[in-house]
Amino acid sequence: MRYPESLLKLTRALSRLPGIGPKTAQKLALHLAFHKEEAEELKGALAGLSGLGVCRLCGNLAEGELCPICQDESRDPTLLAVVETVADLYALERSGEFRGLYHVLGGALNPLEGVGPKELNLESLWPRLSQVREVVLATSMTVEGEATALYLAEELKRRGVKASRLAYGLPVGGSLEYVDEVTLGRALEGRKPL
Repeated sequence: MRYPESLLKLTRALSRLPGIGPKTAQKLALHLAFHKEEAEELKGALAGLSGLGVCRLCGNLAEGELCPICQDESRDPTLLAVVETVADLYALERSGEFRGLYHVLGGALNPLEGVGPKELNLESLWPRLSQVREVVLATSMTVEGEATALYLAEELKRRGVKASRLAYGLPVGGSLEYVDEVTLGRALEGRKPL
């Protein structure tokens, strides 16, 4: 069966997005074809991305020089969370628990892929440390994330800045029988008195 070229073009574009396979892309394209007002709204939102850039201070997404978090005067400028990606920053923000500022590395150390310290957003981190009392290393719990956290911990120690790491633990609502041994072991190590 032949499809209209515009529908095929939209389906191909949507299927290049992460997590969207060919069937989901086709379903979305067909939905937009029959819901023109939603397609126009999406078109406007996509056009708005052209004004989006990177915060000169932290590496978050911004519509100007600074992102909304760096502009927020109610945030604690002495507390800094270092994350790998903007998605990680947003995950911490969703928790509503962190009230400091952020620094986005743009990845994690991975020598096998040629990612060393020079490939990460570190040069803009060091000057920020003068007013920081604690850096929370909020990198992922992967081998690369752990290596990045260890590297940063050493660099921060050398610069006389306190570093902490996100705690390891069990998911809320999870059953112990399904938790892997490493996570369970780290949860036991990090237990707190009640």
